[in-house]
Amino acid sequence: MDSDVNFEPVAKLRSQLLRRPSGSIGIVFSRKGFTEPAKIMTRFAMPQTILLWEGLELEFALEEERILAGLWRKYRHAVEYGVPDYNLRTGELV
Repeated sequence: MDSDVNFEPVAKLRSQLLRRPSGSIGIVFSRKGFTEPAKIMTRFAMPQTILLWEGLELEFALEEERILAGLWRKYRHAVEYGVPDYNLRTGELV
């Protein structure tokens, strides 16, 4: 699949997280990116935290051997600002 991920996987993950303890988080990975509806859905999923990882930022984290640190940064940003689509490479929203 060479297109941006739409909201369906996010919606499915959100429904799974509703059955888990409130501290559980979910992650959706996409090689290319996410559609705007997918990004909006992750914001409305709060407090069920769903983090979005795009291909280039995942590659960046792997090269720097900083996956766990990247996960913590993304999670902290989601908790502090309520925005789950923080980009590790640019420090901005994706």
